[in-house]
Amino acid sequence: MTNVLIPERSTFVPQRTVVLCGEILLHRRLFSDPVSTAEGLTLIRCSEDPEQTFSLSRRLSVSLFVARQAFIETLPSSAFLELTNYGKGSYVLAILESDILETASAAKMLRLGCRGVLPHRFSSKILRRAALAILRGELWAPRGVVSELLSDLLRAASMKAENGLTPQETRILELSLQGYKNSAIADALFISLETVRWHKRRLNRKLRGSNQTRYPQDKVTPPSRKLAAG
Repeated sequence: MTNVLIPERSTFVPQRTVVLCGEILLHRRLFSDPVSTAEGLTLIRCSEDPEQTFSLSRRLSVSLFVARQAFIETLPSSAFLELTNYGKGSYVLAILESDILETASAAKMLRLGCRGVLPHRFSSKILRRAALAILRGELWAPRGVVSELLSDLLRAASMKAENGLTPQETRILELSLQGYKNSAIADALFISLETVRWHKRRLNRKLRGSNQTRYPQDKVTPPSRKLAAG
């Protein structure tokens, strides 16, 4: 009787490409440790040139972009959404301009669609931990910032359920709650500015009908002033 050998389960590890944009941790060996090798992480560097960044995104299956906050903020909303495909494409890890994780800056980057934030100064070990966490589907950010974002999403979901919002209205509501202006919403959703305003008027009527608090409007808030002493 001939013995049949059953092949063992494949131990092939899919390669995941991490792109570092700009001068981040130069002259250091990154992702060369056993853990990174076991996770299949491959490092590529590129300049802070949007054309080169998007060229890499189109040619390679990039899992994670690591870029400075200043560079991310120069990208139009539509370009950033194209890069990440609403979180279904490449993830983005933002490097803040400050040496500490400021809540406002961290929240701003996460609201734009980044999956994690790091301070201006960090070690290669922390970068590996953040990258692996993000690639597992986690957020890498202070707990308080994550809790605030979760509250906004739950609020938007509650409004949708109670007021029968359409998918487009829901998306506009979510972006409004995240602080996006009308022009940025139009760019992100590839619709005209007038269409955004039309949807917002419908949203206001629906939300007023259910006594919900109105969401932020697209207007400039005047700076606060101290009351003069009487």
